[in-house]
Amino acid sequence: MKRLLVVSNGYGEDLEAAQVVRHLPPGAVAVSAYPLVGLGRAYPAGVTLLDPRRDLPSGGFGLRAGWAAAWADLRGGWIGLWRQQRRTLRSQRGAVDLVLAAGDVYCLWMASAAGRPVAYLALPRSEYIGPHSPLELRIIRRTASEVFARDEVTAAALRRERIPARYLGFPLMDTLAPSGETFGIPAEQPLVTLLPGSKPPAFENVALLLRAAALARALAARHTPPVPPPAVLVAWAPGLPVARLRETVEALGGRWTDPRRFQLDGGEVVVTTEQFADALARSTVVLGMAGAAHEQAAGLGKPVVAFPGRGPQFTARFLREQQRLLGDALVAATGPEDAARAVVGLLADRAERERRGRVGRERQGGAGGAEAIAQQLARRLGLREMSRGGA
Repeated sequence: MKRLLVVSNGYGEDLEAAQVVRHLPPGAVAVSAYPLVGLGRAYPAGVTLLDPRRDLPSGGFGLRAGWAAAWADLRGGWIGLWRQQRRTLRSQRGAVDLVLAAGDVYCLWMASAAGRPVAYLALPRSEYIGPHSPLELRIIRRTASEVFARDEVTAAALRRERIPARYLGFPLMDTLAPSGETFGIPAEQPLVTLLPGSKPPAFENVALLLRAAALARALAARHTPPVPPPAVLVAWAPGLPVARLRETVEALGGRWTDPRRFQLDGGEVVVTTEQFADALARSTVVLGMAGAAHEQAAGLGKPVVAFPGRGPQFTARFLREQQRLLGDALVAATGPEDAARAVVGLLADRAERERRGRVGRERQGGAGGAEAIAQQLARRLGLREMSRGGA
């Protein structure tokens, strides 16, 4: 049996790598994974998770989220964890046939400690945001035997730098499988889906998003021509406690009518923790402070409205980078009031929603990337005849 080690450093990267793993030939590859950030909950059963694993205060953003977040990580024991991670990766030398790094260039550098060859799933970075630095290019050139880019623009830029890069699709889009769930919302009623993110700042950010949604409902009622009042749905990350969401809503003056619905500011809000794909598919407009989830929404053709939140993740800088990545699929607002106006403007203009939706689908690509990358990894492992894996 062939042996594959996956090294990842982020929740979105875990999702993407896990989707590739699901498409490997059943019973032919023993997969182990080492998530450098978080606990690796996205990986499927049957994948051996290496230790130590830990959630850090910055959620893995470190200096990208500012010095305060980096200092919180240091106080949380990041240096000791880093040393342990290096030891764990070095212990894998000679024990695996192929290493797959799923993350940024730092992740690639860490993964190379486990030995060669290293295939690089370079999905967090896009030429739309900005080119790789000379140092990053040097690390990729020295450590990666093959690179899977997230879009053809990035793959072409890497090839110009003498790096063997290709675009086979964006595996994040393979993680979505809508079931047709409507959440009891009439087909003719528009829906605004709120994405507070999957990390602890979501508890503060959901309050800001709910405020923006309430303002949008009020503006819709006064809009000329009339805009039907939108339903509101919160797509709550399953890794975050619902009990604390209940407390947050109650502190805002909300009243829960059942475990999945509450009344706030004169309107009803629906909550889902398990049907994320349906929450996106049923939406008319997405209003959020998320990372990978915004990319998935854009890939489904849903226009996204976003504004900076609290905490180290969804900052004004991150929002600017995300807008460069998603182009006109994302409307960057300054705060709840500005976001509410943008939401109502999109609800009132179907042609504009469709235009932005087309941009999102073009930037993100369709499904099928996970299987194509798995096929290539299987060939690298010497598995000539590959049966289709389970998605």
